Order: sequence, then C-alpha cells, then structure tokens
Amino acid sequence: MSRFKVTFVYSVLNTFVKKDIKILKNLGVSLSQIKSPPNKDIFNFLRNRFKELYKSILFIPKSQLVICWFCDYHALIPLILSRLFKKRFVVIVGGYDAISYKKLNYGVFQKKNIRSKIASIIYHSASEIWPVHKSLIDGCKNSKKALNIDSGIKSFLKNLKTEIKEVPTGYDFSFWKSKNKRRNKNTILTVANIDNYQTFKRKGLPQFIDLAKKLNNFSFTIVGLSKKIILEIDKPKNLTLIEKLNSNQLVKLYSNNYYYYQGSIIEGLPNVLCEAMLCECIPIGNSVFGISDAIGNTGFIFKGFKEIDKVKDFLESKIVLNGKNARERIKTKYPLSKRVYRFNNLLSETKL
Repeated sequence: MSRFKVTFVYSVLNTFVKKDIKILKNLGVSLSQIKSPPNKDIFNFLRNRFKELYKSILFIPKSQLVICWFCDYHALIPLILSRLFKKRFVVIVGGYDAISYKKLNYGVFQKKNIRSKIASIIYHSASEIWPVHKSLIDGCKNSKKALNIDSGIKSFLKNLKTEIKEVPTGYDFSFWKSKNKRRNKNTILTVANIDNYQTFKRKGLPQFIDLAKKLNNFSFTIVGLSKKIILEIDKPKNLTLIEKLNSNQLVKLYSNNYYYYQGSIIEGLPNVLCEAMLCECIPIGNSVFGISDAIGNTGFIFKGFKEIDKVKDFLESKIVLNGKNARERIKTKYPLSKRVYRFNNLLSETKL
C-alpha cells in the first residue's frame, strides 16, 4: 500500500481528525494534508482559498483519493480539482454540515446563501458521503420536536443520489480504560472545546451548571473551556472549571468521575462521551443524534431540558449501574478496528 497516495483535507486538527490521519499512515498511505482553518475576515478567507488551490494543484494530480473532514468552504476547491483529475472524493460529515438551527445561527444549511449552495454542490458531486451517525443522513426527530432543529443531509437535499455510508468514529479501548477502581459516586464530569457562547449553549452547559446549583453534595467538573469563558461563568462552589487537557490527562479525569454528562442539543457521535464510557463512567445524555445510540441501556437518557429534573432525581437515587457495561458497549459498537476496516476497504476499492 506504500504507493497509494491520499490528499487529506480538514479545517481544524481535532482529535478525530488526528485519529484518521494515524489510521491512514498505519495503512501505509503516503499522505498529503491540506489544513484550512475557518476565518471570517475577508483577507484570511481569501488567503485560505488560494492556499487550498495551490496545495490541491500540488497534491491531487498525484493522489488516487481525496478525503475531506466536514462539508464547508474548505472542501470546494479540492473537490473541483478531484473532479478535474478524475480522483475519488469522500466527504466525512461530523455534525454542523448537516444542520440548520437558526436560533443559534448554527449549521451550513441555516441560511440559503453561498455557503449552503457550496455544501449542496459538494454533496451532489462527491464520490461518497460518510456521516458519523445515521441521524446526519435522515435527521433527528427528537431535536426537531424539542427545539425545531432541522437536520439530515437528505432533509435539505431531496434529490441527492450520491452514495451515503454511515461510518462511525472509532475508539482505542486499550488506551481509554479506567485507572481507578474506586470512585466517589457524587462526581460528574462533562468535556467540550468551548471558546464561544454559541458552543457553550449547544453543549447544554447552562443546564449542567443549573444541576450543580441544585445538587450541592455533588462535585461537578467542566473541561475544555477557554480562559475568557471561565471568567464569564457565575459558578457555584461545587463546580470546577478546567481548560483543555490532553488525552492522558483526560483518562485520569474520566477515571476519577462516576458520571459523565452529554447534554448537547446538536451532535454527531460524541467522541468524549465514548471515551468516558470506555473509562467506565456512567453516561447521562440528551436523546438527540448519536448520544442515545452510544449510551443504550448503560446509563440515563433524558428527553430534552424539560426533563432536567429527572436527571437530578436519577443522580439522587440509589440506582446502581455498572460502568463496565458502558465500556463493553463502546468496545462492541465503535471499536477503532471497524473504522480501520472501512478505510482499508475504501483504499482497496480505489484504483491505483
């Protein structure tokens, strides 16, 4: 496979992007990367487009395959070059690229503008579309009912004929494992990269803080906050706020907490939830998108924030759940080996 060349396109080097890069390199692929961070100011926006054009001309003619994380501006020029040079183009859908939520001004389809038109062109022209969860294909009924969030690629593009394959992210259960046999039952954690109030609300953190205020005998922790957000939060004494941590630090923190909370109103398949479950945290989550599929019967699922008091009752109850069941569920449903298998198949199906 060492002769196989792939151009890999992404906007931000997130954990799940890093994992896919590692998978492809381990499969012996010669990988060329196009990183194009989001920028709103016109100068940097145009500079990114020129950079994408230059690197696409440099890399794509020599590649057999182009893979792009998320369907947005950064995917268009690599797509055009892949079509021009008759290369296979796969777009991975993670969440916001299959969403319209006007209240938070979130999602590529929340306005009928050039951005949504570009997304439509990319989806119609791609060789394959790989959403991380099925709700990003047909939509999430629970989020529509609770908050009028429109979702699902097929909801926006009724006549889409591009092949769509649900390909969940995968997790290394040999790394994500509990380091602590004993935990304080009155501990609950949530993790998210938060640097703006839009994301703060999207991840359900206002309700998490309200829970902390109602449960004084519990220790609550939020990880992944920017310094600016930390300074703005009116936090109760039983709430700890922490900036971003690396994977080794997260393993220790997951292992020290009994419960993990995923209160997002919009998601794909949450990485941090799956990591926490592998570390034997009891999961608590909102019944939207991939959250309830990940949790199954191993924790507590609530139907929107109108049921947040049920979360409080659950935490105060004497119900005993086994974190090992949470771990086994993620090991079975979303092992890293399944994603490796899908990439390997993709390479095998693509002509050298």
